[in-house]
Amino acid sequence: MTRTAHLGKWTFLVLLALLTSCKKEIDFDYNEIAPIVVIEGRVTNEGTVVMITKSRSVTDSVGQRCLTGAIVTVSHHGVEENIGYDERSNCYRSALKGEAGESYRLSVDFEGQHYEGAATMPAAAPILSNEFIWFSMLDERMVVYELWAKDPEPDERNFYWYCMNRSTRHPHFKNKKKGKPYTWNVFDDRGNPPGLLYRDVFCMSERAVEEDKKENWDRILYEGDTITFQLMTIDRPTYDYFTSLRTGQSNGANPRSNLTGNCLGYFTAGSVTRADTLVFSFDSIKTRATFIPQ
Repeated sequence: MTRTAHLGKWTFLVLLALLTSCKKEIDFDYNEIAPIVVIEGRVTNEGTVVMITKSRSVTDSVGQRCLTGAIVTVSHHGVEENIGYDERSNCYRSALKGEAGESYRLSVDFEGQHYEGAATMPAAAPILSNEFIWFSMLDERMVVYELWAKDPEPDERNFYWYCMNRSTRHPHFKNKKKGKPYTWNVFDDRGNPPGLLYRDVFCMSERAVEEDKKENWDRILYEGDTITFQLMTIDRPTYDYFTSLRTGQSNGANPRSNLTGNCLGYFTAGSVTRADTLVFSFDSIKTRATFIPQ
């Protein structure tokens, strides 16, 4: 998931000039505001990671590094653990692993301000199968990544976040893409078969593959691309955050944070499961109706 694509923009107002028959230069007036602290924190069964940045101007395309100098702690059952900055991974990181059913509290002191967030970790959703299939839509054939998993609590409404990454060595890309985010989203278990979860991730159309236009390169999967997929159970506030993040991308609105202290971002405790790694090949794509695994 590209963090800077959705959290690194400042709120702005674009003043559009009316189109006329004359050739006219259009000036864009950006109403820039002071940078706001952005905190993204996760406690999972794989460890604890906290990223601290500041919002940026819409005209700033330079990648950001995590801001150092913060005091970051995570408390559990009244015991605080310091989360130190790790230069190599460019974030605050700890080997602290969360457990399903337990609650955690994040505390961040940075530049004289105090920020807090709390979350309870839900149970994991074991992955049953993952593969690519052809899906027909009107006059198009689409390549779909289909995932099946177990719903950890079939009698409760549960929430999920997923991220699909791909690594490629295709000649189109001068710099090899190593584990770069391909797509992400959130969903809940409404409408799924009892006790099961499925997610169809639409990747690309057959026509886009044949045309191979440069503007579609980032969405086209090529022979030999390595695909990884992670699924994380999350709580309702985190689901609401990512949902509002998706909605706000089109209108410049900030997502709803579950952190105190007037900052952007979120804190979550989630259970991560990972699907088997796939090496993409058109020969391995299956053409069949979706089935329910036993």
